[in-house]
Amino acid sequence: MRTTPALLTAALLLALAAGCTTSPDASSQTPTPTESTSPSVSASPSPTSADPRVLARANAEDAVRSYYALVDEVGSDPNTPASRLERVATSVELEVRQADLEQWRKDGWRKTGRTQVTDVVVQSVILDNSDPKAGLVPTVQVDVCYDVSDVDVLDSAGASVVSPDRADRAWERLHVANYDYDDDPDGGWRVAALETLEKAPCAGS
Repeated sequence: MRTTPALLTAALLLALAAGCTTSPDASSQTPTPTESTSPSVSASPSPTSADPRVLARANAEDAVRSYYALVDEVGSDPNTPASRLERVATSVELEVRQADLEQWRKDGWRKTGRTQVTDVVVQSVILDNSDPKAGLVPTVQVDVCYDVSDVDVLDSAGASVVSPDRADRAWERLHVANYDYDDDPDGGWRVAALETLEKAPCAGS
């Protein structure tokens, strides 16, 4: 985690994926969208549906919620292995999160509170698994509005390092990919890339 004040807001808002590069192996390639479906506000699809798009959508939504929960957990406990992030992230996002966490721990930072996922909007479902090495893997694009009003980041002395200008609610776009789709179409979904969206935040509950 960089410690300059200008980056504190972006760090806490989980928007550090921008500007990072991928490595040449398949697991570090950012998924490549090739088609899209109409956006839809999150609603739990029928778990008995045989439609692979419906199942992918539901599994990706579950993966998104697990991602935010585990990022909070790992950030709050310096004894939690960084490797646990592999359960919820892959590719660029995994590299960013692990580097971020390593810097936090060097600086003696820790997170308190929990991120609330307020809105989840599925923007596209793409099940192209034709070339994983080129990033052509099943990918669900999900827009998430989250609330961090309960979240703080403390330094080694227990003082907050969060910018007073931080927005408590904001939108992010998550690209949730499954590089193991053939072997694990349900449980292989991970957040592969993330970007901050410039739009009005969702309303608070």
